[in-house]
Amino acid sequence: MCWCSTVLFFALIAGMRLYAGMGVQGLASTTALIGGYFTNIHKSALPLTDYHAFYLFWWCAWSIMLGQFTSRLVGGPTIWKLLVALLGFPSVPIAIWFAVLYHYYEIGIDTTGMLNIAMIIVGITFVISSLDSLIRLYTDNLSLSLYRLGRGVYVAGNVLVLFVLTLLFQSQWLQIQWIGAVVVGIYVACLLYILVRKRKELAAISTMPDGQDLDFGKIESVH
Repeated sequence: MCWCSTVLFFALIAGMRLYAGMGVQGLASTTALIGGYFTNIHKSALPLTDYHAFYLFWWCAWSIMLGQFTSRLVGGPTIWKLLVALLGFPSVPIAIWFAVLYHYYEIGIDTTGMLNIAMIIVGITFVISSLDSLIRLYTDNLSLSLYRLGRGVYVAGNVLVLFVLTLLFQSQWLQIQWIGAVVVGIYVACLLYILVRKRKELAAISTMPDGQDLDFGKIESVH
């Protein structure tokens, strides 16, 4: 599912480029405008508003799931390699995507009709892919696998859990800010535990183990 959503995303970008007659030079010139975002990032990042805080807590709340998902695929990368993999590589297709969208806006191309339907399909596929990864993680952690429960109970149980969680998030007492704050608290508690109880073991680590790289066998087992 993850690979399917990625392929659809790149196919959508390529199709929209061809539809608009956007060549390589046009794409490069529009992409270069993204540099203006970084030179003026202080205007959108400060002051820290409720809008920014909301998405920061979303990042915190989802970070545990993303960390577990990444650890299943990659074994023992250094910090800088992990940052490049999680922040650098995904930013490239997103930058191209916004460059193509801006080209549509700049020359006034209408995105209704089939283009709008295609974007909706890609968006829904990404949502389904994210839910698929989330379901696989928490069911594995709780030993609620498909083989143990059976297909019918497994599917019905996860649909029920997602439905209940959706209803809970519509209420006033369960907010993403609270979940994000709990996750931040967990991180702080883990950091303090490591510094107090595992400082010697941590200081003894000099290098990463040899032979730890991307394990394609793990990718096939997850998807």
